[in-house]
Amino acid sequence: MPKISAPSVPEHREAQRAALIAAAEAILLAEGVAGVGPRSVTERAGLARSSFYDYFPSKNELLVAVATKAFEQWRREIEAELARWAPGTERLKAYIATTLRMAADGKHDLAAVLQQAELTPSRHEDIRALHDALFAPLAATLAELGLTDSHSWAALIEGTLNGALKLIDHGADHEAVAAAVQAFVLEGLPR
Repeated sequence: MPKISAPSVPEHREAQRAALIAAAEAILLAEGVAGVGPRSVTERAGLARSSFYDYFPSKNELLVAVATKAFEQWRREIEAELARWAPGTERLKAYIATTLRMAADGKHDLAAVLQQAELTPSRHEDIRALHDALFAPLAATLAELGLTDSHSWAALIEGTLNGALKLIDHGADHEAVAAAVQAFVLEGLPR
């Protein structure tokens, strides 16, 4: 049996899996989807190439694991920030500001690269579901404001945020963009 570097086999396996995911993230950001493969990932993680398949049956499954981790971290950060604000417009403004700050911090870069991955339709749907879950706090915040069709309004705000992300990607200041989006959204909501 090979030596393990953790107190237990499950902890060792989780550390190995995490190392592969971290290596894939770094390669994705540096080289794009084409740079990710069993050899490049295991070399970067400092593991034997054969160990890749002990954790992931394919490159696609690794990419989905990377996406899952990124979306879960994004969701937790948004939820933690929203918990600091009272329900209503302040929470909505915080959602917008936090989303755009995280994009400016580079947290959206990984999602943009992963969009280039050629995944199976079912795995694309899995990632789309993770992405859509990021907007659940927005829909909940809009419902707190008394909007009856909060999911439709969330979709419209999502479109506005996607446009704002492009501005930030092209060098615009995230705080100025957030203020503009907040004003645009708050003026457009039904009274």
